[in-house]
Amino acid sequence: MSDSVGVHAPTTTREPSVARVDDYTYTKTTKDSLYGGDKLGDSAGSELPDSETATRLSRVTSTTVHEDAIVGHHAEVKELDGEVVTFPDGGWRAWLIVIGAMHILFATFGFVNAWGVFQNYYKEHMFPDKTTSDIAWIGSLQYLLIYLPSAPMGRLVDESKFKWPFWTASLLYPVSIFLTAQVKTYWQAILAHGILFGTAAGILFCPAIAIVTHWFYYRRALALGVVAIASSLGGTIFPILVSNFVLRTRLPPKAAPGGMFNWPAFKIPSYACFVFAGFLIQAGLYTPLSYIDVMATREGLGSYSTYLVAIANAFSMVGRIGPAFFADKTGALNILIPGLIGSAITTFAWPFAHTKASLTVVAAINGVFQGCFVSLLAPASAALGNIEDAGRRFGVLSTVGAFGSLLSAPVSGVLLEKTDFHGVSYYAGSMILGGALFFVLARYFHLGGWSGRL
Repeated sequence: MSDSVGVHAPTTTREPSVARVDDYTYTKTTKDSLYGGDKLGDSAGSELPDSETATRLSRVTSTTVHEDAIVGHHAEVKELDGEVVTFPDGGWRAWLIVIGAMHILFATFGFVNAWGVFQNYYKEHMFPDKTTSDIAWIGSLQYLLIYLPSAPMGRLVDESKFKWPFWTASLLYPVSIFLTAQVKTYWQAILAHGILFGTAAGILFCPAIAIVTHWFYYRRALALGVVAIASSLGGTIFPILVSNFVLRTRLPPKAAPGGMFNWPAFKIPSYACFVFAGFLIQAGLYTPLSYIDVMATREGLGSYSTYLVAIANAFSMVGRIGPAFFADKTGALNILIPGLIGSAITTFAWPFAHTKASLTVVAAINGVFQGCFVSLLAPASAALGNIEDAGRRFGVLSTVGAFGSLLSAPVSGVLLEKTDFHGVSYYAGSMILGGALFFVLARYFHLGGWSGRL
């Protein structure tokens, strides 16, 4: 597994400090910060620039693409302080990194995605005296802690210093699973399932995503989409495993400037809007997945309610890989925004479904759109600035989003007790729609207009 989590993807060779020009040239001016300001963008041309342009390119941070230098079709070559760094963008070693990351997301986010089954199980079988909102705190701690360590871990990935916490979390993860199986009280579930598991999963999660961006450039969205499939696969398998094993065995069937967070970057409107959008979206995105099982049980669907969570996660795989094919061509954020609007619409429609068929359709469609968000968030974040700061950028985004995830289930639980599932859906859908709006604003500020690839 050690080969699958390394960060030594780019190969570095010494070159003269003159910008090299082959088939494609991408220029990124980073005068103010690693995020490049609002005007930061990629200028691509299919024609070779003249000698004057080549001389000008040698004075700025430039990214030159050599079509004959890659495994596959493309590779990125970055010249920084006289060093040319290439991205494999394919090949057996790069795809092994993807496979390793898939295993991590399967075991971490895949397990978290099965929370809806645990929510119903804890309420019906273990802690019937607790309110839905009380139990939701266990799941919210998972969502908080799987994102919260992302800022420091993202920075450690960029500095290649993440291995000790990574291996420590690899040991804590199975311990948390074993302890979760032994819980008898509510607070034991909080500590084992919520805190210990969430912390271990969070330390593993960010490096698994960030490392892939170090190995791919042209195929980055596709590679991350493949990785994201694993969490859907885990979310499909774990609910069925839990319902068939747990229920039957326990009870009768029933180093860059800016520091870790780079606070000055928040003065850039595009980045601030992007991070705030992530917070809003995660405050509502996982609500249907957490409560569709509960709603189906109240509608009298019995054991079929468990399979709704599995169906949502199964269709999430389609949302994670399908849009990724288009995102590499049109831009991840350009695909992500319509996906979020679709997610908001299905969230609003969810409480109006009362039959097995209608709930199945809602679960499937919502799963597709949720998968789109999980798959494309990382490449959209990577597109905001330079690759050498991608880990911190995604880490800060995930850490801030963690607090949205923390609020999601408890707020929904309170609304459910005060109103009904309509109130829950209006809250969650509004959060998602608000996040999509701030993504639109981030796109506008970054591109300096309404059109462009991002």
